[in-house]
Amino acid sequence: MTTATTFSWAKDDWTSLTEMADGFDEYRPPLSTALEGQRLELRCRVPDDLGSDVTLVHEFGAETLRWTLQEGGATREGTETHELFEMQPGLFFLHYRRSGDDHPVVVTMALDTRSGQATGAVGELGLEPDPHLARQQWFQGQLADSDATAGGAHPRTTELLGHRIRYAYSSDDVYDHVYLNQHLFTWICLGGAELGVGDTDRATYWKLREQTYLFSWLEKNVGVEGMVLIDLAARRTVGIQFGLDQATGDLVNITMGAHALDLGRVPGVDESRPGPA
Repeated sequence: MTTATTFSWAKDDWTSLTEMADGFDEYRPPLSTALEGQRLELRCRVPDDLGSDVTLVHEFGAETLRWTLQEGGATREGTETHELFEMQPGLFFLHYRRSGDDHPVVVTMALDTRSGQATGAVGELGLEPDPHLARQQWFQGQLADSDATAGGAHPRTTELLGHRIRYAYSSDDVYDHVYLNQHLFTWICLGGAELGVGDTDRATYWKLREQTYLFSWLEKNVGVEGMVLIDLAARRTVGIQFGLDQATGDLVNITMGAHALDLGRVPGVDESRPGPA
């Protein structure tokens, strides 16, 4: 029988990210080539920041994608390996590292070619004053050749709040998430290398389709950026973890998948208040 180690808040006592993430691709969905040969142009902005408009273009090849970012009069571009997953018809999860930056940078997004909407984040590591902590800049966009508008962008959601969902990433690795409020969630490892370890971290939630969500978190202890597309109807996920191994400083940048089991919802505060005497 596997038993949990003595709990510690010190990140150096936790299982290394590299060891923890080993095997997380066992239940990962298959890669998709559905966008090969396509050029998709997104009109993007930071949510609620009307002065942050940029154009982001992706041209999908057989092995790589070419991205072009136009901001004001400046243009940046690059060609990267990428991972693309089609989780529902027309609903994609895209992840790639921007190799031309002087510190680790990844781009991760949910892209719905049916609605024309995209939501994602640029994740960064190695920035002062806390280079081990992941940073995140959210963006939303609309496909240029669609009828999508900024007013129809994926909304933030509270639909996951109160739910406890069990995620099996492999035949060994099992975690529970409890979604506490709009800004926090708790995770705990019930099986695998991190058995007995848990924490409460910052969280962000978006609704993509019915029973389909984009959930992201930033770990304050080890410094991981995590982002997961959750399909509760199909009971499956795809996602990423991006961080620096606390033991070696090596970059950990993985895609992963899980079987997802919703264990139920705790009533909200207002639902739990006693009625009139």
